[in-house]
Amino acid sequence: MADTVTITFEPDGKTVEGPPQSILELSRGAGITLRSECGGSGICGKCRVQITKSYGTIAPPTQKEAKQLTAAELAGGLRLACQARVLSGKATVYVLPESRTAAREISGTALEGNVALAPAVQKVRCHLFPPTLEDTRPDLERLVSALPFVPSGIPLPVLSVLPDTLRSAGWDVTAVIWNDRLLTVEAGDTTTEQYGVAIDIGSSKIICHLVDLATGKTLAAEHAENPQIMYGEDVVSRITFAAKDNGNLYRLRYLVVETVNTLIAKMCGATEISKDRIYEIVFDGNTVMHHLFLGITPKYIGVSPFLPGHSAPVSYPAKELGLAINPEGRVTSLPLIAGYVGSDAVADLMLTKIYERQECSLVIDIGTNSELMLGNSDKIVVCSAPSGPSFEGAQISSGMKAVGGAIESVKIEDGKVSYTTIGNGKPKGICGSGIIDLVASLFSAGIITKNGKFANLANPRIVTDGVPKFIVAPKEETESGREITVTEKDINEFLLAKGSLRAGWTILAEKYGIDPKNLDRVYLAGSFGTHINIGNAMALELLPQVPPDRVVFAGETAVGGSQLALLSVHEREAIRSVLTKVQYVELSVEKSFNREYLRSIPISPEAAQRRS
Repeated sequence: MADTVTITFEPDGKTVEGPPQSILELSRGAGITLRSECGGSGICGKCRVQITKSYGTIAPPTQKEAKQLTAAELAGGLRLACQARVLSGKATVYVLPESRTAAREISGTALEGNVALAPAVQKVRCHLFPPTLEDTRPDLERLVSALPFVPSGIPLPVLSVLPDTLRSAGWDVTAVIWNDRLLTVEAGDTTTEQYGVAIDIGSSKIICHLVDLATGKTLAAEHAENPQIMYGEDVVSRITFAAKDNGNLYRLRYLVVETVNTLIAKMCGATEISKDRIYEIVFDGNTVMHHLFLGITPKYIGVSPFLPGHSAPVSYPAKELGLAINPEGRVTSLPLIAGYVGSDAVADLMLTKIYERQECSLVIDIGTNSELMLGNSDKIVVCSAPSGPSFEGAQISSGMKAVGGAIESVKIEDGKVSYTTIGNGKPKGICGSGIIDLVASLFSAGIITKNGKFANLANPRIVTDGVPKFIVAPKEETESGREITVTEKDINEFLLAKGSLRAGWTILAEKYGIDPKNLDRVYLAGSFGTHINIGNAMALELLPQVPPDRVVFAGETAVGGSQLALLSVHEREAIRSVLTKVQYVELSVEKSFNREYLRSIPISPEAAQRRS
């Protein structure tokens, strides 16, 4: 057997060599990011490729491929990239459009003008008297005397060039201060150039905002898919990968750092701002993303009792983390709450400010591990509901993320199915908001039972070759020429996810002592929450049965919370105080969770009727 195999990926025209391994592993070396929601275990079936030419040996299809692909598809060269191993020689592989990751729709925040500016970064212009024989103070002491306080330290690289900086600038300089530390000294007056970056590191996407610290304005925003997705859609897959050896941990960290640096470079290019004028990054993320970004092993988050390595906010020089801002700039994290309730949830709290209200509110951040926060100024209870990735289209046979071509809304009226897609193009699959509409519509039309089973297989849109499927979009309407369908298994995956979510907010309401329908506000955080149909979400009891006008689309609250912290040290202090009265509820040890979970899985005819 040859030691090296060669694969060409089309239509990219990229060729890569490597040891005998799976096509998925080889694609990573070519810089091609394939969908791999299951982390390459052969379960999700999303990494489909077609082998068009082969001049060597490719391992025969596995049992997992036989479950995901038809005999005709396998005969035509269709394979799962994670399962098809190239053993020797050369091959050419065509990557199907729906097998690629793509940039998703991102919602905004409503932050500007809502915060009293008090950033940790301050600039002080210093007009210094040059030394004389009568005034022989050393350069650093001379500079410090012009500052409003004595800084706690100065970086050695800055001190080493301070004498030259002062003299070349004619003793007219700007001191850059972070909290009580002197970060750097710049020639002339640079007080109007004072910038920071807020970052939300999500499991699926990374969002960056470039912010003017002097005005509070967002100058640029960029986002990208989290490249760690190639090692698994969910955090558990990434914990497993990172725990194998330190090389894997550093690989996951490098992928995010490289992406963040690329996004920062794009924002600087668009605004013509030097990266050296960026003095602080404030970031948030779920606990696993937070640990991976800092290079902290997440393996103990994945085992009972699910503990993070630390929870308090930390700050390190940018140069230590390899981030492309001013080398002496700071990279600061928001605090964590628990193993599966991270600083993204803290950011949600900061922006929604439910802790300032007397009335009781609920914040729902829907994702693979949905984070729920319920309370008011007296008490806040939080939990993580293990809802799985079906809300993001994973584990759904025709599911996909909210990108161009995804079916985002569905209606069934008089037996006719209508839908809309993101970008208004031909459908490629169905995303989370579309799945909610579809399940609600199928139940309302009597096509499925409350348990998600097809009520009548004679329905003309149900095909029964092998596994019964409901045709959402016939093949002549789709981009791939294949039907977009939903199976009973797909519907069950969704019901399990919504059951976990409903059980989560029900238990939090019990802990707090409030009937969910009496909640004053329900905040939907993140892009997913912004695009769902409220009526259908309530019909399925994803949300409590409150009047629709109490539901608030909060947008990208996580990056908004980081931006708030970037702009105000008082906001940082306030949230640390708030967290002392936050009670974390571990659902896995709650005696009532299993009972409530099982009760929450079926569709409630009463709830559906109220919203019809």
